[in-house]
Amino acid sequence: MGQPDPRTWPATADEERGGYREVNDDFFCHRYQVWYASFDCAVRTRFRTSAGCLNCEQGRFNHKRHAASLAGYRAPLLVDGE
Repeated sequence: MGQPDPRTWPATADEERGGYREVNDDFFCHRYQVWYASFDCAVRTRFRTSAGCLNCEQGRFNHKRHAASLAGYRAPLLVDGE
C-alpha cells in the first residue's frame, strides 16, 4: 500500500492561515498572512526595514511589547539594499 501522501491531507488551521508555523512563531501577520516571531516584527518596525510594515498597528504593538529587548539592539545590516 505504501505511505500516504501528505500533500493530499486536509489543510490544518495553521496552513489555511498563512502556511506552516515554526516552533518560535508567536505572531500572525495580518498584512502578509504569515506566521513568524513577534520580535522580528518589532525589529522591522523599530528600524523601518520593510516599506510594507510602515504604519502598521500590529507592528506598533510588537514594538511596544519588545521595547526592553530592543533598547540595546543595533540596526540590522541590510544586504543588497533590502
